[in-house]
Order: sequence, then C-alpha cells, then structure tokens
Amino acid sequence: MSALDYRAFYRLLATEVRASTDVSRSMDTLLAWGHQRIPHPSWAALKELDCSVESAGVGKWLTRVLRRAPCPFPVRAIYFGLGERTNRDRVEFADLYFGLLSHYEPADKACEWLWRGPSHYPAKAYLGSATLKAGGVICNEDEAAGLGTPGHVVFALAFATLLLRAALDGEIYQRLGAVEPVGVVVGFDSGDLFRLGELHGEGFQPRKGTMT
Repeated sequence: MSALDYRAFYRLLATEVRASTDVSRSMDTLLAWGHQRIPHPSWAALKELDCSVESAGVGKWLTRVLRRAPCPFPVRAIYFGLGERTNRDRVEFADLYFGLLSHYEPADKACEWLWRGPSHYPAKAYLGSATLKAGGVICNEDEAAGLGTPGHVVFALAFATLLLRAALDGEIYQRLGAVEPVGVVVGFDSGDLFRLGELHGEGFQPRKGTMT
C-alpha cells in the first residue's frame, strides 16, 4: 500500500476548517483525496457514514462532564484527544475525550504548554461517538487487506476536527467560565497535534497560521 503524504493531508484539512460550512461536504472532499492517494474500497464505505449527526451533541457532552467535574482553575485551552479503544472483537477505533488546561501560548508550534500544570482531565469523559467507532472498524477490522492506519488517521482526525469546528460556539465558551481566548488543539494520543484555533465569547475562530 502506498505511503500517505500526511503534510498534504494536514494542509487540505486546514483549508477545509477555514472554509467549511458543512461537515459532510468537507469529509467527502478529504475522503476523495485519500482515495486518490491510496485507492481502496474502504473509502467508499467511510463516505457512506453520516458525519453530520453528532454536532448537536458536543455541547451537551461538554456540559454534562463539566457539571460532574468542574474545572478548578480558569480555562485557557482545551485539548481534544483521540484515544485508542477497541470493540469486543479487539478491533481498534478512536473516541474523543477532552482535558482543560491552565496555559496557552499560541506562538508555540510545539505546544509545550500542553504539559504545563495544572491541568484537568475529567474521568469517563469520552464522547462515545458512533461515527468514530464505525470509521475505525471499517479501516481496521481486516488487518491483512484493510485500509488500516492511513485511512483511520484521515477519517478520525478529519471528523473530530470538523465536528469541533462546527460545534464549538460562544455558549460553550460561557460554560467554560473563560475570560480570555481559549486555545483548541486536537490530536491522537500518540501525537499528530492539530492547532485548530481559538474559542471566544463570539464563537470559534480558526487559526490563521499553520495548524500543525
């Protein structure tokens, strides 16, 4: 199977984040790009997933977790992590969780501030995304002939990023109790950080510079 040009993928994803008004349409663009680079029948199966249905649930998810485990310090950033999980058949998929951070330095490309304390990672804070689970299973259920990691990275990171881009708004900013812009970073636990932008009282603003 051909290698995937991840830098080209990140550039295309950043373009879609800045221009996107429709999660499903942007996902179609990114999945079509993936199919051109690595032709495989699983791209068509991924395209059949409904990527528009979970945006409304993100605010409810964050509210539910914050009510159960409120943050003890002023929030300056949110890390949305794609944690690796497995289903009953031990097929790997990703699901979204979040951590609240006390530091934010938008000029730091390495995001070293992510590891400066204090931080607040609520327990049992996974979104429980049916879409992410289905996409992971499509890519990973056939270890020998499946699309595997390249497809899973493209699908999971693109969906999580576009989902958050569509769902984060001024109401969520108010729920955080923030008084300054809140940085938003998305990525797999193993790396591949994507600096999505900032959340303000007026809503979400995509990052103007490079996002990786």
